[in-house]
This record gives sequence, structure tokens and C-alpha cells, in this order.
Amino acid sequence: MAPKVAKNRKFRRPDKFKYIRELLLAEFEPTDCRRDIPSTGDERRDQEAVEVAERKEEEEAENEMEQILNMLRLFLHMEKLMAFSLLACLNCFLYYFTVFPARLIYSCFDRKRVQNTRKEFIMLFVIACASAILLKVDTSQVYHRIKGQSAMKLYMMFGVLDMCDKMLSSFGQSVLLVVGSKSRYKTGPAALQTLALNICAVAYLTFHGFILMYETIALNVAVNSYSNSLVTLLLSMQFAEIKASVFKRFDKEGLFQITIADIIERFQMVVLLIIIGIRNLIASTSSFSADTPYSWSWSLASYTIMGALGGPVITVVGSEIFVDWVKHAYITKFNRVRPQMYGTFLRILCADHTHNLQKFQSRLGLPVPALVVLFLVMIRPALEIGLSEISSSVIRTFSIVAMSFVCLLLSKFVLHLALSKWSQTLQGHNGASNFAVGEAMYVPGLPSSGHGKVDERTRIALHMSGNDDTSQSHSRLPSNAVDKRVLHDSKRSLKNVSRYKMVSKRIW
Repeated sequence: MAPKVAKNRKFRRPDKFKYIRELLLAEFEPTDCRRDIPSTGDERRDQEAVEVAERKEEEEAENEMEQILNMLRLFLHMEKLMAFSLLACLNCFLYYFTVFPARLIYSCFDRKRVQNTRKEFIMLFVIACASAILLKVDTSQVYHRIKGQSAMKLYMMFGVLDMCDKMLSSFGQSVLLVVGSKSRYKTGPAALQTLALNICAVAYLTFHGFILMYETIALNVAVNSYSNSLVTLLLSMQFAEIKASVFKRFDKEGLFQITIADIIERFQMVVLLIIIGIRNLIASTSSFSADTPYSWSWSLASYTIMGALGGPVITVVGSEIFVDWVKHAYITKFNRVRPQMYGTFLRILCADHTHNLQKFQSRLGLPVPALVVLFLVMIRPALEIGLSEISSSVIRTFSIVAMSFVCLLLSKFVLHLALSKWSQTLQGHNGASNFAVGEAMYVPGLPSSGHGKVDERTRIALHMSGNDDTSQSHSRLPSNAVDKRVLHDSKRSLKNVSRYKMVSKRIW
């Protein structure tokens, strides 16, 4: 039997560089759009489909470029809104130190106006009782107690204080509104109800003032500390806001609410830093006056305070501004919101401030009475030390207080006139009631949550079966994010949004 002869097969050497060659020759972005477009057999139609796909890619690239530019433009729009809102909050705060006592003094000489100012007298009684209770708290003991805590306990304490501040602000807004509406003489059970509400208002202001006092002293410990551990703790809490709010879908109501929350947070921080600066300035002045000539003491104390407090204060405020900008920049990017949306927010706040100051405070959820109690409690010891050193006679002290009151009153009137002029200018350019939000406020395209996105073609493929006709599948497709947003914006108005009203998925 003849042996089998093996066939002469050509030996093929394996291509070791095949995958490396494909990797080097492959492009990061396919330029040939035919790869994603099914061929119809007609070259003309295929070419038109390719041109349409290229045009869509160019539009998407332009939209992404607009979003990058909007992140940079947002800073000016947001800070313009912040500037007006902070000045308006300062106007509301100065009301209790200027117009409020002036109305009470004027009503004492005119009995016909006593009935009209009964609400102011009740508010004066509530603020005085809460301040008298909190003046018994030893702030130096609280200062050293906070200073001796560890960083972890301070981190938990700041979180608890912030949560209590928001909860008490919401509760106090409702309580003070009810107390103001029931400020008439009543008899029987209604009088007991009014008395109970007044006691509840005093208890609220006492607790809220105590929480704000703790926040002020804790911030004072962080600013005065020689180590950067406490300041670093504050900065880490501010940057934690980015993680908590950026990677979420926002509608216009949610964006308005988180903007209002940032306004109140920044205003409260400014008030706390002013209180800390006044206390430390007067304390340093009194310590310098014993060892230095009188003509030197103020300048030396001022340089000391600016050197010791300037760096930490600038760090805290600057980080707050930077964190707010980064947070809102990415929120608007992921939700494809244009910076002009903040102009609508500004017009709404301008209209509230011009027509009804009480409505402006309730929309922002601004706890002005609690801040007034805090200011009186924390500043009174420092002012007593300062006035005792400046003047020794009662007449001179009274003249200094009267001149300070007149200066504050004039400053309040000038500030109110400037804000009114600013509001009239904005309403004249954009219309008095132009609060509508349309699709022009959004960048074209589907909003994403920050983790990924599904385009229209993939959405159609996910929701249609293989046997469905294209026209039937389009009719059965669920509404996309843009359609839902258009329907949502047409039904709801931003005029109904306030700080502590559940108009969106959550309250910020």
C-alpha cells in the first residue's frame, strides 16, 4: 500500500502586528458617516443622508461650544443677581434698626396710629424677650467649649447647625406670619390662642438665635485659629455642596430654589463675619489702649485685625463665591440652561422688592428677626466696651448713638432709592411682567444627568420592536426630556416659587 503523500500547504506566518496596525490606523472619531447610516442602494439618497448626519454633528459641536461659553458667562449673570439680592436683604435688615424704631416712636405721639402699628409693637416685644434670654448666655464659655472639640465633632456640629437653621427658618416664617395676622385685641379663647402664639414666637426666636449664635462663635473660632484645620473644615463643607447638587436633574423651579438658598447662605455669612469683625476690632482696640498712646491705638488695632482676620475672611468668602460659580456652572451645563434664566430670577426678585417687601422676605425665606436678635446679643457687650472708652458722660454717649442712628437711617434711604432705581431700569428694559420661561432659555438638545446620555436614534431602537413600522413606533414612543420640559414650563410659573415651598423634587 502506497504511503500517503502530504499536500504541499503554504505556511502562513501569523501577523503579530495586525492589531497594532489597526490601532494606529484607526481614528478616534469616524469621519465616514456611512458607517452608521443604512445603505438604500441609491447613491444620491445616501449622499444626502451623509450630509444630514454631518450637519447634525456640526450642530451638536456648536451646542457643546455654547455650553462651554455659557459656563464662563454665567459668573456675571449670577453675581449680578447676587449683588441685587444681597443689597435687598441688607435693606430688609436695616429696616429693623432705622424705620422700625422710628415708626414706633412716631406712633407714641399719635394715638390714632397705635392701631396701625400694633404688629410692630408685638414684634418689638418678641425680639426684646428673645434678646433678654440670650444675653444670659456666656459666649466666652461657648467659645472655649467649641475650640476644644476635635475636627470630626466640629464637622458634625456644623452639619447639625445648618440643618436646624433651615428647619427653624421655615417654622419661624409660618409662626411670625400667623402672629402678625392675629395682632388685634381679642377676648375669650381667641385671646388665649394669641397669647400662646406669642409665647411660641418668643421660643422660636430664642432657639433660632441660639443656633445662629453657635454658628457665629464656631466661625469666630475658625477665623481666629492659628492652624488651618478649622478653615479647611469649612472649605470642605462648602465643596461638599458640589457633590450634593451637581449630578442631578433640575427644572426651573429647582434651579430658582437652589439660587435663593445660595443667596441666603451668603447673606448670613456676611452678617456673621461683620459681627466677628466688630467684636474682634473693639476687643483689640481695648487691649491696645492700655499700653499705647491714644493716637496710635486705633491704627495699630486696625492693622492687627486686618492682618489676623483678612486672610481667613477672604478665604471663606472667596471659596463661597467660587463654589457657587462651579456648582451653578455644571448644573446649567448638565441641564442645558442658558445664563439668561438668572435674568428672569432677577426680574422676579426686583418686582417683589419694589411692590411688597414682605413678599420678598417670604419668597427668600429670610429670617430677619432672628438675625436682628443675633446682632443685638453679640454686639451689645462690644458696644458697651467701645462706648465706655470713647465717652464718659451720658450726654456724649447719647449724642453718639443719635448720630449713628441718623447715619443708618440716611444710608437705608439711599440704599432703598438705589435699589428702586435699579428695579425700574430692569423692568423698563425687559418688561414689568416678563417672567415666562420658553425654549429660548435652553441650549438645544436633550439634557443629561452628568453620567451619560441616550440620543434619539438609540431611544427609538430601545422602544421599538423588530416587527414595528417606523411611523407606528414613533407614535408610541414616550415623551423625551425636551417634550416633558416644554409641557412643564407651559403649566407652571416661577412667580409661585418660594424658599420653603415644595414646588420641585426637593427643597434646597
